Amino acid sequence: MVHPPITDQDIKESRTDARLRQILLARSLEQLLDSLHRQHASTANPATEAPELREGALMAVKLADMIRAIDDRIQAEDARKLKIRA
Repeated sequence: MVHPPITDQDIKESRTDARLRQILLARSLEQLLDSLHRQHASTANPATEAPELREGALMAVKLADMIRAIDDRIQAEDARKLKIRA
């Protein structure tokens, strides 16, 4: 799936909107994984591309961890709001 480019306005809004930040990170992760897949599939000599692929994979893990952390914070916030209402 092709997404529109992330704009400066998107980034600005994501600073105060955790869900938007999570969406933007997920889009970035999807694009990174697609790029890594294309690079791996088009490489004649995988050994020469290994450092770049490894670096990309590590970045993908970091992005996934960031997305998960945001989700955990959102869920904790939602649970706290429910307790306050009760």
